[in-house]
Amino acid sequence: MHLRASKRYSIHSNTLELYVKKSPLPVRGTFLVLAILCIALPLLGIGMNMIARNDFHIRYVILLGVFSLIGFFFIRLYLWNTHGKEVIVMEDTKVSYYADYRYFKGNQQQIVFETLTFDFTAIGFQDEALGNLLIIASDTEFIQSGVNIPIADLTELIQSLERMRDAEISIA
Repeated sequence: MHLRASKRYSIHSNTLELYVKKSPLPVRGTFLVLAILCIALPLLGIGMNMIARNDFHIRYVILLGVFSLIGFFFIRLYLWNTHGKEVIVMEDTKVSYYADYRYFKGNQQQIVFETLTFDFTAIGFQDEALGNLLIIASDTEFIQSGVNIPIADLTELIQSLERMRDAEISIA
């Protein structure tokens, strides 16, 4: 197991976890307030119309559904920026990837490989020195992480992954 003091990634046997850096509290709070408002305001509107004894229209259900989807989007942003991590499970000939929002998981991707290559792509401004991990199975099959990690940590992580691969240690 390798867990850095900055807790940006960890390796447990065959599982690599990349942790999202928490956003500032005001940003996360804004996402949470918007999510609550997207659910509460349509419900409040429906309740007010029922109290006023107005006729019930299907548009109330449609609006509640639309605002609920928007609220779900903001809840997802809040959870990603608070508890988000990417989980990459490496087996003998297969790599699986999914985003973990703590209370639910994103869509899982899988790639099958014969040889596996690790690299990174630099992102942002040069002085920020951030990048994303790339796990490459072929020219068309790869997994690109969405977690921004300092390049120094990425190179260390890639070296650890390559040592595991080159030592032919089964990480499954």
